Parts: sequence; C-alpha cells; structure tokens
Amino acid sequence: MRLQYLTHSTHSVAVSTLSILAAAAMAPAPADAADLGGDCCADLEERIAELESTTARKGNRNVSLRVTGYVNRAVLFWDDGVENNAYSVGNKNDQTNVSFEGEAQISPGVKAGYAITIRIEDNLSDSVDQGNSNAGDGFQIWKSHWFIESEKLGRLAVGRESRVSDTAPETDLSETAVAGYAGVQDIGGGFLLRRTNGDLAGVAWGDLGNHFNGDTIDLVRWDSPEFAGFVVSASWGADDIWDVGLRYSGEGGGFKYEGVIAYTEVTDAPSDFADVDHSTVVGSASILHAPTGLNATIAAGQRQFDATALDNDGVLRTPEDATFIYVKLGWIGKCITSLGPTAFYGEYGRFKNYLTVTDDPDLIDSLGGNGLAGDRINSTDRDVWGLGVVQHIEAAEMQVYLGYRHNEADIDLVDGGGAITSSGLDSFDTVVTGAKISF
Repeated sequence: MRLQYLTHSTHSVAVSTLSILAAAAMAPAPADAADLGGDCCADLEERIAELESTTARKGNRNVSLRVTGYVNRAVLFWDDGVENNAYSVGNKNDQTNVSFEGEAQISPGVKAGYAITIRIEDNLSDSVDQGNSNAGDGFQIWKSHWFIESEKLGRLAVGRESRVSDTAPETDLSETAVAGYAGVQDIGGGFLLRRTNGDLAGVAWGDLGNHFNGDTIDLVRWDSPEFAGFVVSASWGADDIWDVGLRYSGEGGGFKYEGVIAYTEVTDAPSDFADVDHSTVVGSASILHAPTGLNATIAAGQRQFDATALDNDGVLRTPEDATFIYVKLGWIGKCITSLGPTAFYGEYGRFKNYLTVTDDPDLIDSLGGNGLAGDRINSTDRDVWGLGVVQHIEAAEMQVYLGYRHNEADIDLVDGGGAITSSGLDSFDTVVTGAKISF
C-alpha cells in the first residue's frame, strides 16, 4: 500500500532507472570485456591513471591546483624618422606567462594558499631597438608567495608578490589594454631617440616616460577585507621599499567604476630599484557605461626625489619632480560581430622631467652638448598619442589587436655658458598587431 504514496516524479524516476538497467543487461558485451579478467575495478583504476598522466596533478587532496596563463605575441612596426623596420616580439603590455595557484580551507572564513607566476621573456617589445631585433629569451619569476586570508582580518602574503603600487596606474575598463595603456614604455621603450641630424642619441624612449608602476619584489603585504567597495593595502620589502594604497570598485545606474591610489617610499638607493631615494604618488580611475559601451580612463603620478646626485657639471643636484598624465577614451561595440565585443580607443599621455640629472658626459654629447664641463640637461618632455582596436573572440578566449602610437620628445640642454638650447629630436611611430590567447 505504501507504493501508492509515491509522487508522480518519483515514480517516473524509478521507471526510467529500471528501463536503463534492463537495457544495460540486454546489451551485448563490449569486445574487450574478456580482457577485464573479472576485475572491473582494476581496469577502472588503470584508466584513471592513464587520464591523470595527461593532466596537471596536485600533490595532495587538501590543496587545490589551478594552472592558468596566456601567450601574447605580436609584430612591431617602427619608424624613427630615418630608419624603419618590423620585428616579431613578445608584447610587454600583457606579457606571456603561466601561473600555478591554489588554496585550502583551514576553517570557516579562513583559508591559506599560494601563487607562482613565471613570465616568459620572449624578445619583448620594450627591449628591442634599432640595432637589436633579438632581445633574447628567458624566464622571470614574477610571483612566488604564500598567503593566509581571513574574511574578518584580511589577507597576509609573504614572498615575491605585487607591491601595493603594482597596477595602481593601470585601472582600465576599456578592454583594450593589450594594445595600449598607461605603460607607454612597454611598446618600443628600448629604441633610442633619433636627432634631426640623423644621429642616434644615448637616451631611449623609455627613459623619458613610464607610469611609475610598482611591479613585484620580495615583501610582506596586507590587504584589508572589502568594505563598501573599498580595500586598504600596505606592503614592505626589498630592504626599504614600502607602499600604502586604497582601491575602490563599484557599479550602479548602468555604470561601473574602478579606482586606485598608492603612495611609495624608496629609501635604499642606490640599489637595483632606484638611483636616488624618492617618494611617488600614483593612481588611476576608469568608468564604463555598460549599456552604451562608452568608457573613460585617467592615470597620473608624481615622483619627488629626496636626495642629491652628481650632475654632469660637477654639482650635487636634486632631480626635478617627474610627472605624468595619461587619458584614454573608448567604446566597446557588442553587436559588430558575433565573435565577441569589438573595443576601440584613443589615448594621450604627457611625461615630464624623467631625466634631469646625469653624470654621463657621453650621454650629454649624444644629445647635442658642446663638450663643455658645464653642459647638463635642463628639462625633458615626452608626448604620446595613439589609437587602436581590439577584437575579442570569446569562443577561443582570444584577443586580436592593432594599435598605433606617435611619440614626440623635447630635451632642453644648458651649455657651459648657461644658454638653454633644444636637442632637436625626430618623432617615433609604432604599430603593434598580434593576438593574446588565454588558457
């Protein structure tokens, strides 16, 4: 009598299950059934072992393992006013890498984990120049750290990890950073400036402008829990480099907002990280109107030098404050093609006084100095503008991109008599096109 109280769906499931079992019993045995020798479990374990041999495996069942990354290769066309060429390069805007990450739950609300990221230095776009189309290949340990994260207390990381100022100038909702972003030194930054008389100077374009990004070092870092979209962070490492910062992320009314500001002190100069002690304020903000795809991004920073250095005229001099501002306007078209969003952008950046003190007389002479003991650099300016498009191919986790950028620079020199003259420099143009595919 109890069978009559089965629900209709339960009855259907039971009938379906019996049907499947009956069909399985009536089906002919597979051709290789005789090979099982009556031990189906052993055959199953053998098959599992075969599958595991073709996949990434982790050492234990408690800690997860995720393998992610991407490959990003491009062709870089360049023209310095006298010479032009094209190189096959790794795109430093979003460098090829592979990451191994994992975590384990310690208790409710508390977990521990790790991250290892290896960057591939595959003839990078910021390292090639007029005389070098092959900047070499290699590997760089970008991250290698463990962390403990609490929902109430935040996240503590120890090891090689991003400083708080890492990515602070890189907030960008345009979906086009792979082609062009605030780090203008990453495309063609290794090329030397060309003077209007045809000679190459001893200064590279990357020496006259970068976005003060913090990158990674060996450090201790803490990030607070998120509160109303805000996260407070602090990091210290590499002897005497410390950062503090504030991040925000939110959305509403069809808009998405992101912003970061960070402050850095470097007090271990001279070192691999700095020639002169300095402090830096850098930040960025981006806004996207989701319904229309219109977006805007701004990044800016100021670096103040806190010590003196020997200048070419023999005087100890504090370098001028270096500053930059970068602006990007974009539009993300969602219905242009069925492949995925098509993102367009236009950009402008101005970078001032990145090189004002040097004790290298050959560098001064290469810029047009007259060889007098009093020759030195008075000021530097670099202006950048560009435009481009990125086609997202969602089915392949791929971005195909094309970006054009025009660079102009002006370096004012003070000669031994005190007169200020311009070094006279040609403009520099680049076109980068390629694809990034993620895994």
